[in-house]
Amino acid sequence: MGEGSVIIKQLRNPAYGLIPLLVFSILSKWVDTGTALCVALGLALLGVFLVRKHSRMLYDISAITFCIALIMLLFQYPLDDFGKFVIVEVIFVMALVVSRLLRTRVITILARNRQPNVRNYLSESFRVAFQIQYALFFHLLLTLVYFTLSTVQPPKIGEREIILLAEVIILAVIVMEVVRFHFLDKKLRAEEWLPVVTESGEVTGKVAKSVTREMKNKFMHPVVRIALISNGKIYLKKRDASRLLNPGALDYPFEKYMQYNHDINEAILNMVKKEIGTKDIPLRFLLKYIFENKSTKRLIFLYVSIIDDEEKFNSLELKDGKLWTEKQIEENRNSNIFSECFELEFEYLKNTVLLNYKLKATETPC
Repeated sequence: MGEGSVIIKQLRNPAYGLIPLLVFSILSKWVDTGTALCVALGLALLGVFLVRKHSRMLYDISAITFCIALIMLLFQYPLDDFGKFVIVEVIFVMALVVSRLLRTRVITILARNRQPNVRNYLSESFRVAFQIQYALFFHLLLTLVYFTLSTVQPPKIGEREIILLAEVIILAVIVMEVVRFHFLDKKLRAEEWLPVVTESGEVTGKVAKSVTREMKNKFMHPVVRIALISNGKIYLKKRDASRLLNPGALDYPFEKYMQYNHDINEAILNMVKKEIGTKDIPLRFLLKYIFENKSTKRLIFLYVSIIDDEEKFNSLELKDGKLWTEKQIEENRNSNIFSECFELEFEYLKNTVLLNYKLKATETPC
């Protein structure tokens, strides 16, 4: 990834949309208000053009604020620099209030984007907007108290101290968000990312596994399953208790979500090696189908591994399971001891792979 891409990625932190306001407050002490407003507006517009729309809300608000402030400056209101700073702060807070009132509509419009991380970016932007809105609101209350008291007696704090307090508030929000993003980025790097696919298998985006578990069947993900068969018997074991779907139910030992940017062969080999310590088993693709219930939505790729050689089968590092005959499975079907996927797939296995064993057994030698 190039340096420019890294900078743009950093700019997606919604708190950086507060930098134009921070820069304006600092410059207003050293240069004329018009220059400070122009510089701040330039920074805001830079963010607007560089950052995607679903994570640039505070850049948009900053740009609107400084555009309005510049227009007002043209009317030459009789205000000193401190008064103009207060006006800019008021405009900014009002824009934040309006954005929060339009929150539902904004999310509805922008979330039409098919990428599942759009809503996360929007939520982050609104969270930062909520923080800065209330922080600056209390700062404006303090400013109002300052103006009120200054008409009665000289205040103990000056205008510079009040502006400095606003700068500390803005900087504190930015720093907290940068620190939060740092830890969040570390967490995301360790996150398991799943591809979001259509019914045909086309990848349309990605989402963290922890997120999609909470959203249940909102997105469809590809899952690879392998039926292990030996001499007409199917090897089954209990699903791990941490599984989202049917924990504790009997199923194949091989099932795995495909990872984002991984191909299906890579997923199969990694899954097999993790379970039995080797990748050297025969594999054949059987079918692809969609499975959906209240908890999950999956595009399942079913493979079969047939190992009739007893010595080779026993050499596999299989644990906590056993081979089931077709009769044993039939006797226990619909008793909730098998996984939902296995119940669906067994009919297909019975009429293809297992039927082939029966036909071979009835063949008359020439």
